[in-house]
Amino acid sequence: MKLFVAIDLEGICAVVSERDADREGPAAELARRHMRADLDAVLAGCLAAGAGEVVVCDAHDDGRNLDAGGLPPQVMLVSGGGGRHSMMQGIGAGCDGALFVGYHARAGTEAAVLEHTWNYKVFSARFGDLEVGEFGLGALLAGHFGVPPLYVSGDDKTAAEVRALAPGVVTTTVKKGVTRLCAELCPPQEARERMRADAESAVRRRAEARPLVWNGRPLTLTFTRAEFCDRAASCPGAKRLDGRTLKIAGETYEEIYLSFLTCVRLSDLEG
Repeated sequence: MKLFVAIDLEGICAVVSERDADREGPAAELARRHMRADLDAVLAGCLAAGAGEVVVCDAHDDGRNLDAGGLPPQVMLVSGGGGRHSMMQGIGAGCDGALFVGYHARAGTEAAVLEHTWNYKVFSARFGDLEVGEFGLGALLAGHFGVPPLYVSGDDKTAAEVRALAPGVVTTTVKKGVTRLCAELCPPQEARERMRADAESAVRRRAEARPLVWNGRPLTLTFTRAEFCDRAASCPGAKRLDGRTLKIAGETYEEIYLSFLTCVRLSDLEG
C-alpha cells in the first residue's frame, strides 16, 4: 500500500502566529519542530495500518521545512519548491490514499487560525457555487488520479470545511480558533496521540473512501487587489471577468490546477 501525505504548517499543533510561519527566527524553528512531531505521529499511524510506502510532500512555503534525517525507511520526502504539482508534488495514480497534515481553512473563514488560500493575494477560488481552500484544491487533484482523501489535521474550522466538502474524511482537531491569530491549543502530546490513532483508523478504512470528483465547472479565481489580477491575467487560457477576477477553464481538473498555480505565481511577481 502506497500513501501520499501533504504537510503544511499553519494547521500544526501550537502554531498561531505569522512568526511561526516565517523562514527564520526562534518561533519558526519551534514551529518546524512541532511540524516534524505531527508528521511523525501521522506516519506512525500509516505504518501501523500497513503502509509499505509513504510519499511526503513538504508543502509549506518553499518546501524546505523538514529534515529527512530519522524518517522511517518506507518514507520518501519531497523537499523544495517548483514542482509541477506544488503542494501536491508526488501524488499520482499509484497512490492508495492521500492524507493532509497541518492544513488550515480557506481565506476569509471567521476565527480560523492563519486562514488563507495558497497565498495572501487570493481572495477566493470557486467552481460554480463551490468555494474551496487548499484542502479542496489538493483533494480534487488527488481525485483526478483516482486517489481518495483519507485524513486531515488542523484547527476546528478546517475540520468543518473538510466535513462539508468530503464527509467521509477522518479529521483530527488540534486547536480551536478564537481569532485569526489566537487559538485554544490542545496539549501537543495528547493531540499527537489522537493524530496517530485517527490516521491509522483512516488508512484501515480506505476501502470505504471515494475520490473527490471535480464538478466540471471552470475555476473562478478572485484576488484581493486588481494589481495581483493584472499580473495573473497574462496566464494563457485565463479570461478576465473584472478588476480582481479571472476564469480558468480546462478539459481536466489537472489542467485547471496547473493554470491556477501559474496565476498564483504570476500574482507574486513584483514590477
